[in-house]
Amino acid sequence: MRLSALARLTTSTILSSTAVAAISIESVSLPDVDLSVLGQIGLVGDFRGISVYQYAGQQNSSIASTDSLLIDLPSNLVFDFDESDGTINSMCVMGENIYVAGNFTRIGNSEMQSVARINSSTGDVHDLDKGVLGNVNVAYCDVDNSVVYFGGSFTNNVAIWNVSSESWETVPFGGLNGGPINAIVERNGNIIFGGKFSGIGNTSNTTSMPADEESHLQLVNLKSANISAQGSTSNSSYSSPRSVVCSNNVSAASSTWLLEDGRAGVWTASFAYDFQPTRLRIRNADANGRGTKTFRFVAYPINGIMNLTYTDPHTGDTTHCDAFCPLQNITEAEYQEFEFVNVIGMDSFSLYLLDYYGEGAGLSEIQVYQEQIISYAVDAFNEPASCGVNNSEISTSKTNGDWKVTTVSGTSYLSATNVSGTSLNSTRIAFYPDISIAGNYTVLMYTPGCMADSSCSSRGLVNVRVSPSNGTTTVTHLYQTNDFDKYDIIYEGYVEANDDLFRPVVTLAPVDSQIGDITVAAQKVQFVLTSSSGGLNGLFEYDPANFTASSGSRDVVIYETAVNLAGMALDDEAEITGLIVADSNLYVAGNFTGQDSIHNFFILSKESDISPAQGGLNGAIAAMVLSNDGTSIIIGGDFSAIANESSFVSGLSYVARYVIQNATWAGLDNGLNGAVDDIVRVSLNLSGGIDSTLIFTGDFSEVVADGNEEAISSAGFALWIESEDAWADRTTLELPFISGSLSASIMIENGTYILAGSLSSQSLVASSGAFLSSSLDMSSMPFDFIDSDGTFARRSLILPVDNNSTGLIYSGTFCRNGSTEYAAVGGKFTVDTQSASYQNFVVFNETDVTGGFLSSNLSESSAVLAVYNYDNASLIVGGDLSGSIGDIKVNGIIVWDLKTQNFASTQPPALGGDGVQVNCIVSRPDTNNIIVAGSFSTAGNITCNNLCVYDLDTGSWTSVTGGISGDISSVRFIDSDKVIVTGNMTTGDSTACYMAQYDFSSSSWSTLGPQSSELPGPVNVFLSTSDSVSDALVTGIYSGNHSTYLMAYSSGSWVSFGKDLLEGTTIYDLEMLKLANAAHRNSSIIPDDNILLVLGDLKFQQYGNVSAAFFDGDSWTPFLYSVKENNSPGVIYSLFTEIVESVPSIYAATSETHLKAGYVVLISLAISLAIMFIIIGTALTVAYWRRRSEGYEPFPSQLSDEHMARTLLPTTLFGDMSSPPAKY
Repeated sequence: MRLSALARLTTSTILSSTAVAAISIESVSLPDVDLSVLGQIGLVGDFRGISVYQYAGQQNSSIASTDSLLIDLPSNLVFDFDESDGTINSMCVMGENIYVAGNFTRIGNSEMQSVARINSSTGDVHDLDKGVLGNVNVAYCDVDNSVVYFGGSFTNNVAIWNVSSESWETVPFGGLNGGPINAIVERNGNIIFGGKFSGIGNTSNTTSMPADEESHLQLVNLKSANISAQGSTSNSSYSSPRSVVCSNNVSAASSTWLLEDGRAGVWTASFAYDFQPTRLRIRNADANGRGTKTFRFVAYPINGIMNLTYTDPHTGDTTHCDAFCPLQNITEAEYQEFEFVNVIGMDSFSLYLLDYYGEGAGLSEIQVYQEQIISYAVDAFNEPASCGVNNSEISTSKTNGDWKVTTVSGTSYLSATNVSGTSLNSTRIAFYPDISIAGNYTVLMYTPGCMADSSCSSRGLVNVRVSPSNGTTTVTHLYQTNDFDKYDIIYEGYVEANDDLFRPVVTLAPVDSQIGDITVAAQKVQFVLTSSSGGLNGLFEYDPANFTASSGSRDVVIYETAVNLAGMALDDEAEITGLIVADSNLYVAGNFTGQDSIHNFFILSKESDISPAQGGLNGAIAAMVLSNDGTSIIIGGDFSAIANESSFVSGLSYVARYVIQNATWAGLDNGLNGAVDDIVRVSLNLSGGIDSTLIFTGDFSEVVADGNEEAISSAGFALWIESEDAWADRTTLELPFISGSLSASIMIENGTYILAGSLSSQSLVASSGAFLSSSLDMSSMPFDFIDSDGTFARRSLILPVDNNSTGLIYSGTFCRNGSTEYAAVGGKFTVDTQSASYQNFVVFNETDVTGGFLSSNLSESSAVLAVYNYDNASLIVGGDLSGSIGDIKVNGIIVWDLKTQNFASTQPPALGGDGVQVNCIVSRPDTNNIIVAGSFSTAGNITCNNLCVYDLDTGSWTSVTGGISGDISSVRFIDSDKVIVTGNMTTGDSTACYMAQYDFSSSSWSTLGPQSSELPGPVNVFLSTSDSVSDALVTGIYSGNHSTYLMAYSSGSWVSFGKDLLEGTTIYDLEMLKLANAAHRNSSIIPDDNILLVLGDLKFQQYGNVSAAFFDGDSWTPFLYSVKENNSPGVIYSLFTEIVESVPSIYAATSETHLKAGYVVLISLAISLAIMFIIIGTALTVAYWRRRSEGYEPFPSQLSDEHMARTLLPTTLFGDMSSPPAKY
């Protein structure tokens, strides 16, 4: 069967070294194997993705926790050419240079600080003058002005790199305060920034620093945190990690925590609220010279190493540290303070103690401060009163009424339920902030959403009373019926500092006129000291040509542009996450609401008009891209519909499409079932051309069902093929296997995509089965598995079971019914089609499954281990099979009729014994006999110990005589009479026997003497390089440690040649292949013009996990890589071929082809007739001249009856002309 007739061709091709030579990708040369003698090849095992080995360094990569730079190759593989130690958020390209932005300190082997430049011609990585300290979210390359803009969360939040001078430029507008910056685009020559900011200059939140610097800082309450540690000392006096919280005496054991001597450890604090620390104060341990020398601060949930600054005690200079921060010995400094470079929210953190003084590490006190002025409703979250802080200088809260702590998704707040009648007047909470600096403040009241605690039906209206200064009070009414968390600005203006006579206070109470039982919620109040700038709200337009900082033009140039005014039309604290410019129109997305029913998306036209786009979407937008044809905006986020409730658009489930021309919303089918975080464009080589593909990543598990299309499992990673306008798995395309996460992509000058993220890829998606042509093109089998709850308890020596796998295929064969070509495979799987559900065995043609075992035929624990094609008439199927076909009981073996595409009407009498299992099925050459081997004791009503002969003509079993017993794993003929049997066997006297020979001509066994007895354990697979057992290759399992061995019988002894295979390797099949041209170096193991193919789960130091590899007698070359659904290494159990030899153990050792016997007879007859005519002609001529000279004498003209009876029938000569060719 030819590849084009059986399966859809994949367009994956062998990698061209010239396409990506600039990044030093070296293509590899595989051995010149002549696969054409095998025809079509089938590969089966346990895998979801599979690839041919194509380039040096190719391995099955695992999904890492850090991002790498990747090349999207024409073969649909990705090549990891530079890894980072953090995250990569954005890239842009200018000429041959790629500018990278993220949160990292290393790319490749070079130290980088959050930004880098990579030369796409050489692959060299360059830093940008010490980089940027902080998290850089976006990079934008302004080609016209030869500058690169970076935005994110760092000092000033904006940085400008001058490409010409290779230096940082001063930001003319001083940066943007608050941050972060999430998006940067260009429109009409102006640069537009999008993020969450309120003004330029990034001025400090304090208008003047107090004399006591710490008075404006708020102590984070570690006493209410959940404290834990790893590596604590076993000495109970110093083992409590809580002892370093609010400690007062460094010399007392009760205030010191130590690790076990000589090891690193971790101290962790977890909170039921978020905070943003700005300062860390540590007191080192003082216990017999022990103390911490270096540490690391890791924040969660971002799981990021925080950048810190400190004053070098020796030089007095401000110094940075991150992964290895130094801590002075207690004898040098009582306390050491560190400032956080990036102000980032967190709900827990860990201190990793890495090195130590003396014999071990430890600490005596930890204090964390934040600049945010917050008063929490849960008073335990406020500053601790017993940690050396004056009670009048801490934030606090006081309640009246029946309040309780409510915790939802790890966040806690206060709620009062069933408030009604008189309790409306007595239920209240007062927030007392720690105001150390008088000034102008914006006061925010945070209200938790009602959906999370299911209180929406009882939420109501509250009065919020703000007393910012002595004698001043304002009152605001707030609805608490918000579905999700929100905050409201309850006051803007002057606030006095705390003193002995007055303290600012905010009081929340329910409105007393409400009817019914009311639920009141209280979370926190925040006081934000405002700077002198302002006038922005998430959007800023900068004109590089005309910008001036002079007071005379500053307001006009900066604040009164259409873009800046559009930001001011949004509600306060708007956050812009995406900007796109198309036809000079600006498309804005994020998390915001605004005037004219704006919700999370709007359009600022080239004429400066704002369009709310039908009210936008009802949830936050995380990512958006312009479609490849420029006609629509593709959007992902946390939404489910358009915000305009009077309209309905189907399919807007976390993904949406805004059609530009029609100004309408549409879905991508029915969308996804969870929130989207990123959308990244890649190019895939599909259908003979390059297809633009959008990769969605996020918190979802499937593509939602759509009409007749079932839901597709996606595990947070889904592909949308733009040319097909469909999700990838709903197309008919051959697809690559891709899993992981992507954060950014950019196309460089030669059209290649550079990606950022952590990916695993294989050229082809396949359900544990694939086809391989002689040109190394691959295609998948036309079915997919569904999850199976059945389990298979393995008894075979060779084939494993993975009950966590969706489907495994152990065996297969090609077959034909008339002119129609098929393939059949068996294993442990379930395949659903529109007509039936098939279990463990299917027959299929080019596009569809045409038959197989129905789920009702066999027990749930059944599995197929062997499939054999007999003369294209029947498929003999064996394994762990039990059940019934109609009234016929079957066990171990089943016959499938290819002509009827159903079970054969006559089935072999069932096998019997404990744990019946058939491992191997072959036919005896030149007979109608099938050899069945495995684990069984009877066949029908005869005793047949693990090896039995089934006669297809008579339908009867024949026992093989002899004294060999035990499980048999494989059977191979070395000639028409002699068969080699391997497994875990014993002789009649219970001697271990791992390989034996049976001779059908003499009905006798041979244990092969030392050749068998010297093997180190059971043999799984036998192969011979000739027609003699003396040239054997075997693989098996050591009896002692059950590891895999690979040996050759050479010069009268066994030689191991698997030394390069690492521990954990398992070999499932061996095949000898013919080299087409060049022979390898001389080897006593492998013939010069042959090469060994080893299949299984192979582990190499140099190549990683390989599923198939070549061995030439001296060295190994990977051939196939595969992975499972969860990205763990895949396994190939066996291959099957279109052209099958009568003696399969040596079938590939020659490429000679032979005509079928019938054609040989025809040609012989033709030659014979020609010779006869010549002879007769010659004889007639001679007779003529003889007659003329001697006269004529009659000769008998008829043969005897005896001679006539010996005439051969025509069918004897021509009956096999439709059968597969035989080899001689």
